[in-house]
Amino acid sequence: MRKKYIALASAILLLSPLAGGVTVQADTLDELNQQKQQLETESQNVQSEINEKESSLQELASQKVVLQEKVEEMQNSINDLLIKLEKQEEKLLEIEAKIDELQKKIEALELVIEQRSEKLDNQARVIQTEASMTDMVSIVMSAENFSEVVGKITTVSKLVTANKEIIVQQENDKKEVEESKQAVEDEKTAAEELKQEIIIAKNNIVAQKAELDQQISLVIENANLTSSEKSKLESTKNSLDSQTQAVRNDISAEEERIEQERIAREQAEKAEKEKQEKIAREKAAAAEEANNLYASTTSTPSQQVTNTGGFIRPASGYNSSPFGFRISPVDGAYRLHAGMDIAGSGSINAAQSGTVEYAGYNDMYGYHVIINHGVINGVSVKTLYGHMIAGLMVAPGQSVGQGQQLGTMGTTGQSTGVHLHFEVFENGVVVNPLNYISL
Repeated sequence: MRKKYIALASAILLLSPLAGGVTVQADTLDELNQQKQQLETESQNVQSEINEKESSLQELASQKVVLQEKVEEMQNSINDLLIKLEKQEEKLLEIEAKIDELQKKIEALELVIEQRSEKLDNQARVIQTEASMTDMVSIVMSAENFSEVVGKITTVSKLVTANKEIIVQQENDKKEVEESKQAVEDEKTAAEELKQEIIIAKNNIVAQKAELDQQISLVIENANLTSSEKSKLESTKNSLDSQTQAVRNDISAEEERIEQERIAREQAEKAEKEKQEKIAREKAAAAEEANNLYASTTSTPSQQVTNTGGFIRPASGYNSSPFGFRISPVDGAYRLHAGMDIAGSGSINAAQSGTVEYAGYNDMYGYHVIINHGVINGVSVKTLYGHMIAGLMVAPGQSVGQGQQLGTMGTTGQSTGVHLHFEVFENGVVVNPLNYISL
């Protein structure tokens, strides 16, 4: 019986991965009990590790499910955006076609007005140099009877009335030209706003995709995925990368198209201004003889965002952490807190006017925006707004005014609660934001 126990204990120890080469050499029942106790303890330890492993696998499975849902949600969001962008771009083409149609209409009306103006100028000169009361008397005296006198006077009256109608039509056409030009400007404004909406929407998809990439990387880093599971995630990531790159290409192409349209528009406006100035010069002499016609040209100066002086607080709330060295609430390290934290909720606004330099996502600041305010008092100044929720309201390259909303306060990136992390840079070096905004 004693040999049987010893053989059983030896077999269990050989099968146990934690036996560590233990050799059973028991000569008494107490020794056997001790070995049994040891095996039971080792078995419990192995089972505990198995349970921990199973728990980790279950947690990984849950993370994979959540991640898969986010991937599908992201895919649906991209699909919805592509449909929306397709409709918006169709609408943009319709607006541009309408602008072309209005431009053609304006050109046709201006040609008619110019031709009619020349005719009226000629008639005005003839009347001023040749017409007199003796002409009217000769018309009456040349008539053989009263009926012919009435007929000739009626004919002259109709000619005068016809000229009056031409002048009225001339003024109506001028009014229609002005209204058509205003309609063109309104359509151009609507087109610019629609283009900006498209750019912002595409930029937000890029930022949300960056957030999803970060989550995928964390799951891969913190869990020992099998090669097939990892390849599935990488395949999904590559698919999203391809679609994101396509969106980036769309942004670049859209920005290039906007720039080309701006250049073409400026050239067209310059040519139109020169044309109008030439017409005005050519008609200046005729206008002195016939005051019933005039020509005017107008120009609208471009608007630029300029700094208005002082900075404003970018969010409502209380100052929860100042600029300076501190113990990090994220990892407990003692280091410089490069900005100031404002805790609360609601919108995040530009502290000063400027140009958006960055609007996206990374693992430190989460969703954040960087604004370049240019040179102020001889110093290049930039501001950073971190930890916002998804759905930024601006895109890189966009001009923003002081107080314009950039996004909404959140807790993305390395954050322990809802707040705004606000940084100020002077010539690329962080400084205390209280140098620019009040407590």
